[in-house]
Amino acid sequence: DAMPHEKSRRIAKETLEIYAPIANRLGMHNMRVEFEDLGFKAMHPMRSARIYQAVKRARGNRKEIVNKIEESISHCLTREDMQGEVHGREKHLYSIYQKMRGKRRAFNEIMDVYAFRIVVDKVDTCYRVLGAVHNLYKPLPGRFKDYIAMPKFNMYQSLHTTVLGENNEPVEFQIRTHEMHRRAEYGVAAHWKYKADLRDGVTPE
Repeated sequence: DAMPHEKSRRIAKETLEIYAPIANRLGMHNMRVEFEDLGFKAMHPMRSARIYQAVKRARGNRKEIVNKIEESISHCLTREDMQGEVHGREKHLYSIYQKMRGKRRAFNEIMDVYAFRIVVDKVDTCYRVLGAVHNLYKPLPGRFKDYIAMPKFNMYQSLHTTVLGENNEPVEFQIRTHEMHRRAEYGVAAHWKYKADLRDGVTPE
């Protein structure tokens, strides 16, 4: 019976073409990623499984470099007396698939880029951290975006920069405040709820 399969493909297609973009417009990054990966898995189970296995293998090989970059940045922040949390970012399956397909790039090329997020207390610290990162690593020309001064349409705010790491590997950084991070991950509505909870003395989850 081909019907259940057709139905699940239709739902997967809707998820990728309708619900994921809506989540993106609302600034709900977490939900968008979840929609995209679920839709991708249902539409292309084999491709999804292959990329998942390849990512798992690559993660093991990358661990050492990721830890090294995290440590370098943390030491740098401490030295400059700046508070910030540094986290390595993993690329999700559907975005890897899209880059391989759309930009015709090999899996290894995509995985050779290391991505990190630095979350700080206030806006001026974002710019100070950016300066510290550019002192530590050589910035790549044309790869800096200031979404704090000029937010995206969904109110997304962050500084983006790409630098060359110690072994000449490209390293992407997103630098943002805790407030910007909450808005980027959970969307504008969740952000307003958080503010309302704080105002009403409710402990936000």
